[in-house]
Amino acid sequence: MSRSTTVVDRLAGPVVPVNVCFADDDSIDYEAMRRYVDWLCEQRVPVVLLTYGSSEFAALSAGEIWKLTELFARTVAGRSLFVTSTGYWSIDECRRFLRHADAAGADAVKVQINPWLGQERDVLVGYFDAIRGAAGIPLLLWGAWPDPYPIATVRELAARDDVVGIKNDGDPFYAYYDLLRATADENFAVISGGQMRNFMFGHPLGGAAYLCTVAPFRPDLALRFYRHLQAGEVKAAWGMVERYEDRWLPVAVEHGWLESVKVAMELHGLVPNARLRRPRPALDGAARTAVQATVKQVFGEPTTNT
Repeated sequence: MSRSTTVVDRLAGPVVPVNVCFADDDSIDYEAMRRYVDWLCEQRVPVVLLTYGSSEFAALSAGEIWKLTELFARTVAGRSLFVTSTGYWSIDECRRFLRHADAAGADAVKVQINPWLGQERDVLVGYFDAIRGAAGIPLLLWGAWPDPYPIATVRELAARDDVVGIKNDGDPFYAYYDLLRATADENFAVISGGQMRNFMFGHPLGGAAYLCTVAPFRPDLALRFYRHLQAGEVKAAWGMVERYEDRWLPVAVEHGWLESVKVAMELHGLVPNARLRRPRPALDGAARTAVQATVKQVFGEPTTNT
């Protein structure tokens, strides 16, 4: 079985984007990151993702992304599928990173092309042409801002052996459905971004993997929801959306998604603090209290995982 086929087969179930933990001096707390990723693997999370938004790439150096990739690959060690991501890099830097990720033991790389280059077919295909052959590691697409990637271009790239999927951060319904339908005959995974609710509609069309708003601190719920869908227990799955996601997400978004999910992770004892890297402030005062109260109300009193 080829590496690409293996990756697509394993891109199923909840995908956990890893939020980066920062120490008092604003440096990355690599030991806290190692413990957290190890815990995710112990919970049998199918896919661990180092990614632009949740992992705060805008505040990280290229060297830090390289180091986190190596640390996560070593920590995961095959227990979960580990997908890392590029920054908004030049073709040459991207090629170097692909070789590094492959040598470190990552399973796949999500290639994130700077949207300021444009998103027309010649730019996207040209970029993938230029990085082709840099390493044997399978590649994923990503494109959402300012518009999703053109469907015809995604279909063209999906036909390549080394391109195995796309993380959809475009329209959670229309773009998601179009991508699923356009690539249904390829060895290609369309990953739903964001919510269990979106995956409820994508799963019957062949969607296999999804990001989940509760998975970073309650992967057991994300896995239970996925098992309900796999078993055709649609009513039970909808019940989980209404019980957990619909009550948690509005409050988290109101106070800032990254800020809120870090508070939830801290409350569960998964990370030592809820800091974001400067200049972005963490939640404090009434906002922090509101998020903590919502976590306890929706999910119950947290069990410390330290």
